[in-house]
Amino acid sequence: MQVAVVGAGVIGLSTALCITETCPSCSVTVLSDQFSPNTTSDVAAGMLIPHIYPDTPIHRQKQWFQETFTYLFAISNSAQASEAGIHLVSGSPKEELPFWSDIVLGFRPMSEAELQKFPQHRFGQAFTTLKCDCPPYLLWLEKRLKAAGTQMYTRKVADLWELHREYDIVVNCTGMGAHQLVGDKQLFPVRGQVLKVHAPWVTQFIRDGDGLTYIYPGIHRVTLGGTREKGSQLL
Repeated sequence: MQVAVVGAGVIGLSTALCITETCPSCSVTVLSDQFSPNTTSDVAAGMLIPHIYPDTPIHRQKQWFQETFTYLFAISNSAQASEAGIHLVSGSPKEELPFWSDIVLGFRPMSEAELQKFPQHRFGQAFTTLKCDCPPYLLWLEKRLKAAGTQMYTRKVADLWELHREYDIVVNCTGMGAHQLVGDKQLFPVRGQVLKVHAPWVTQFIRDGDGLTYIYPGIHRVTLGGTREKGSQLL
């Protein structure tokens, strides 16, 4: 079975690796016009804190998060953790009790002493989750895929139908690229601004409100965000 995965961001490479490991008899090829370090995933903060999707049942979202947390937690406890860029980080999120509170580690209300550091807030929560430093993680995924015999080609796919003679199955992992590739007009860009700074003394994350403002410490850099502005067209 010939399988093509279109897109080489964190979703595309993760999907290709999942197929390769689940169906070793399949021949998997990754096609993308951009690979790391030129993907959107390369600049992602990589914090494992899920958003809520109103059209998807909560139990399904919780299942996905549990499986993802378990998978990445195993990597963080392995000898490959440093190379993969995956590590645990503690901090404080927004106010309401999220559906994933029993999946992350040590979820609890913040103490009065802790809240004194944030006088503009009346209450908050603290927990430990996983952070994926995306540039090393993408390279780690590529390394594992190549070791498994996966082919990776730089190729601009203009229409998924052009692949039907070469592949039995085509998996679309193009992210925002699907706006043009398959005419998905419900997709729109969101412009954000982040800073990557050297601040090794910052070891805990802070996430305010709906996640627009945050401090996310990584292995080598701290990500500061940010802004979020919905766009009407792709630039």
